[in-house]
Amino acid sequence: MKSIGFYVQYRAIFLVAGVLLAHTPAPAAPACGAPGKPACPLQSYMRTRLATALAHRDFRELERRLTQVAEQNPEPRKWHNWNKFALDGARAAREGRLRGVIAACARCHAIYRPEHNIKYRERKLPE
Repeated sequence: MKSIGFYVQYRAIFLVAGVLLAHTPAPAAPACGAPGKPACPLQSYMRTRLATALAHRDFRELERRLTQVAEQNPEPRKWHNWNKFALDGARAAREGRLRGVIAACARCHAIYRPEHNIKYRERKLPE
């Protein structure tokens, strides 16, 4: 634990940091994907196309949709595993392996979902 002298010595720094934090504007509320807001484009696609096919165990549709997900990679040079995961999921669907599909989706979501939501949340999908 720091002594009182430490805080007195650096009080100006703490004061400036407090003022800066108090005057930092709050980030803008997202236009989509938050409670009370419509789903974002990729989120809507995942819910209406992939989740539905997954719930109905429609492996042919899962294969087709996961192949399309590979084509929707917003940063193909940087996010090279996005394509690998989507195509691994498509292959698992073609082979009728539900656990393989779920595992591929989980890997992709764990790695890319946070950054995608920050950078590309509102990005329109190609028709």
